[in-house]
Amino acid sequence: MGGKEISTTQVIKVAVGTSLGTTIEWYDFFLYGYAASLIFPKLFFPPFYSPITALLISLSTYAVGFVARPIGAMIFGHLGDKLGRRTGLLWDLILMGIGTGIIGFLPGYAVLGFGSLAIATISRILQGIGVGGEWGGATTWLTEYAARSKWRAFWGSWVQQGVPIGLLWASAMLGLFSAFPSNSPLGLFNYGWRLAFWIGAIAAIIGIIIRLALLESPLFESIIERGEVSKIPSIEVWRKYWSRILLLAASWAAQNAGFYLYSVYSVTFLAGLGFSKSLALLSVTLSALIGIFITIIFGILADKIGRRLAMISAFAFGLIFSFPYVLLLFSRTFSMILLAQVLMVLAVLGSYAVIPAFFAENFPTKYRYSGTGLSYHMAAPFAGGLAPIIVADLVGENYTGNWWAFAMIFAIYFAISLVALIVLRETKGKEME
Repeated sequence: MGGKEISTTQVIKVAVGTSLGTTIEWYDFFLYGYAASLIFPKLFFPPFYSPITALLISLSTYAVGFVARPIGAMIFGHLGDKLGRRTGLLWDLILMGIGTGIIGFLPGYAVLGFGSLAIATISRILQGIGVGGEWGGATTWLTEYAARSKWRAFWGSWVQQGVPIGLLWASAMLGLFSAFPSNSPLGLFNYGWRLAFWIGAIAAIIGIIIRLALLESPLFESIIERGEVSKIPSIEVWRKYWSRILLLAASWAAQNAGFYLYSVYSVTFLAGLGFSKSLALLSVTLSALIGIFITIIFGILADKIGRRLAMISAFAFGLIFSFPYVLLLFSRTFSMILLAQVLMVLAVLGSYAVIPAFFAENFPTKYRYSGTGLSYHMAAPFAGGLAPIIVADLVGENYTGNWWAFAMIFAIYFAISLVALIVLRETKGKEME
């Protein structure tokens, strides 16, 4: 590793820095998802629009962020593979903070008409580009620091803690403001939702300061010393590894789609069944909290049994559980709904813990930021961005009659990822160079 010995303390510092940054990014990203589902349909649309039409259009602005993510992966992958991991990670957090802060200031339809929705969409694109640069950089930075460790998947799973913690944070914030009376200034539909976005923008500034204090990846410094830095890494990696990028994207599509169905659409579905929105958000919050520990366990498991087998086990369970999951939601009892959410988290976040090491081990250092980022975000428009819209359209407002569509989309995505994992090779024990 360039002649430098990396201590466990140094790895921990980078692990904390990357997980804090990803937590902030995912908080902002998830917050928009909740707002698009619960707040924007009432705020940014004329009163004569039907609720389902407003919801579908609002979710479409949410999906735009997923389309922007591969673009962010290309832009920041290029920066990160040419100028350094830290440089790319600083600028993507800046972009995310700007997009999130703007959303918090938008007026309702009565003031700006559809202008507010248009600005929200542009801000969502900025968020998507920011997230597109975050994951590949954080994964690359941390796994390169832990390159010599036999617990590489465990350390890589720290990056993934940003997702359950970010989700926990976002759902908890909206749950908090939902508890205020509707006529209170802190009520969710008054200033509550705005404060949630402003907090995200402030947190981004804090994240930037923390990352400025961290050191560059030693593996990247080694290729600088050897003069091996690629001139156009995000283009070259696609030309050399396009089939691997597509297979890796497909291998985690189930997690990407499943996570947003479980964490965002399930709240809408439960509300359609007459269940309390605040309790639905609480079920997501608590299951996300448990998901933090599931992520740790699966990171360790992947270092023991291999990356592919750990992911295959999680997705196979998810495939079997798809229909029982939705049926448990029909219980309309909090305990059964929480059980359903926790079991789905086992399938979704269990697999998620593994992919930082699995993806990073599939690319050489000179292309790693670009390769991991593209592999991760190529799935986003077709999985996490599209799945909630497909389900919302198929189910419509007939939640009791069309529930099977919710379960079926879950099952289809799990099947796609299982096929891709069967084709891909195991990388456990592979030397990172």
